[in-house]
Amino acid sequence: MLRLGNINLDQNPDLIQPPKIDDNIVCIRLIADSNDIIAADIVDVALSYSIAGIDVILEIPFETRAEFSNEPLASLVSNGAWSLSLLPPVKHSVVLANEYCKEVIVEWYKLWRSPVMRNFEQAIYPVTPFVEYLATSYLIDKNKAGLANEDIQELTELSQNPSHPYLLELIDNMRISVVNDFKDALELFIQQDDKGFYQDVDLLASIEI
Repeated sequence: MLRLGNINLDQNPDLIQPPKIDDNIVCIRLIADSNDIIAADIVDVALSYSIAGIDVILEIPFETRAEFSNEPLASLVSNGAWSLSLLPPVKHSVVLANEYCKEVIVEWYKLWRSPVMRNFEQAIYPVTPFVEYLATSYLIDKNKAGLANEDIQELTELSQNPSHPYLLELIDNMRISVVNDFKDALELFIQQDDKGFYQDVDLLASIEI
């Protein structure tokens, strides 16, 4: 997994060339431009790498989140077909954890559910992996009468044990309390404020069948 924290093509023009990476994942730490979206050099490098088939994950540090305008950033990420990672606070406190859950996780979930990201097919870490878990758990519970116990156990284990290396690394580097807090906050928001989520899960499941 290659990490790029400072992309300046004037100083390092070779960065525009897609590298060879074993796991095919490049993580780029975001820096805002004058329009509060993404610095132009980062866009150029991300496009070059993604065109070459590399999985590009753009990371938004919690400490610099206010520098970005979320809706234009969401649109740009959707068009670029890049994944997004919402990094947790570096320092730990209850206040910062609450801000991360409500001002970052929930807000980006709402953007993911909005028309702005209708065509988005990549991941928003850690939002969409947890949403996938909720959807899978819901479908297992709804259809458990028609499933063998072995199938229920296998599906449950698959949903509870992610395998993507970036997600595993992200979660491993987060405090357990923060992981639990963002899961609780997102699940509560869906239950109280997004009644259509599970209806959409049913609709998607019926289309795939």
